[in-house]
Amino acid sequence: MPVTVRRVTGRQLEASARGHVVRTDRTREEGGTDTGCTSGELLLMALGSCATGSLRNFLEGRGAPVAGLATELAFEPSATPGARDRIVIAVKVPAGAAGIPDAEIARAAVAGRVVSRVQLGSEIEVRIERTGA
Repeated sequence: MPVTVRRVTGRQLEASARGHVVRTDRTREEGGTDTGCTSGELLLMALGSCATGSLRNFLEGRGAPVAGLATELAFEPSATPGARDRIVIAVKVPAGAAGIPDAEIARAAVAGRVVSRVQLGSEIEVRIERTGA
């Protein structure tokens, strides 16, 4: 499932996967034109989509309602200078799922492939390909 990202103009980038295209940009304060989400916002969206999908499957598997299920994600700055921000996933659980323990819901939120890869610190390898352009 490869994704290709290329520079468009200024701070704008275009990412494509399986025929779908997303444009990213920086905010005006960061020298962009604000025509798309920042890469950090896209990261939170990807994590939120993964977490919400995992939660939906978890709740449906227990016969609990999923209407109203939502997640809200944010970067929370570290109190330690130079340390990485924490990613916080706030889960909005439907009222009909009140009998399910919070610990089980929290485990389900981080069980998906995308969230678990980030949480476990997936290895990143950089491969260089030089082009003529």
